[in-house]
Amino acid sequence: MHLQKKKPYLFIILTIIAVDQASKWLVARFMPLDTVRDVIKGFFRLWHVRNSGAVWGFFSGHDGGLVPGIITALAMAALLVVAFFFLRADSRSRLELAAYALILGGALGNIIDRLRLGYVVDFFDAYIKSQHWPTFNVADSCITIGVLLLALSMWREKCTPS
Repeated sequence: MHLQKKKPYLFIILTIIAVDQASKWLVARFMPLDTVRDVIKGFFRLWHVRNSGAVWGFFSGHDGGLVPGIITALAMAALLVVAFFFLRADSRSRLELAAYALILGGALGNIIDRLRLGYVVDFFDAYIKSQHWPTFNVADSCITIGVLLLALSMWREKCTPS
């Protein structure tokens, strides 16, 4: 497993969790729920919302009860699968390890919210006119970037001559 050689990636995971939780705390502290603040008018704004559902707000509106519990359990199961692959990855596979670190840090950030609050704090809102990308947060961004890097790593591996 060579966890010693993966220390920089553990630092990345912890940093993502810290930045994610700090950004959510700042939003919750200084922006009342449903408050909107333009950052780049017509394109990007901060919008304090709560996501009790899954990715992109699917199954939202089920505060308390079975649905949030199932979503949290599935997130924790996915976290364990990614952690397994992170631990098994070769310590020389830097792109793959960085991808796993981003995914793990983001997943842990959102799971902390779900366990602590029962929902995830989202606040980044990208849009053009009336077309909105689902509101997201730092953790979601890290998960997305991590998945893209993991796909790139897998693609590069297949394309690398033996």
